[in-house]
Amino acid sequence: MKPLILILCLFISCSVWAETTKNMSVAINWLQLIDAGEYTKSWQQADALFKSQLSKANWKSALNTVRAPLGKVATREQISANAYSSLPGAPQGKYLIVQFKTQFSARLAVETLTLSKSSGQWRAVGYFIK
Repeated sequence: MKPLILILCLFISCSVWAETTKNMSVAINWLQLIDAGEYTKSWQQADALFKSQLSKANWKSALNTVRAPLGKVATREQISANAYSSLPGAPQGKYLIVQFKTQFSARLAVETLTLSKSSGQWRAVGYFIK
């Protein structure tokens, strides 16, 4: 019985790791759109919940005000990734909050990206820079 439990634990751990790794590529690809100044494209690839809360024009304006002055990304390192089934002010679902320590040309910052799987694919529903 103990070997079976161990095998199941390993299987579950591998499945979680594989999905988290896949989600990281989604997160990085989306952030790279912002890095490249592709603000409209990042808005288009975001989740419907994101788009319903923030117009394309407001998104571009916010990034031009907050993100653009930080400059180019020198390094970006994932510092955490946590899965949730609910978040305040959001419907029940699958969420992943990923934090990155990012060195921009102007300064060091922490980027927080929230992904949702409500549309069947992992998509951005939130992005914050501290």
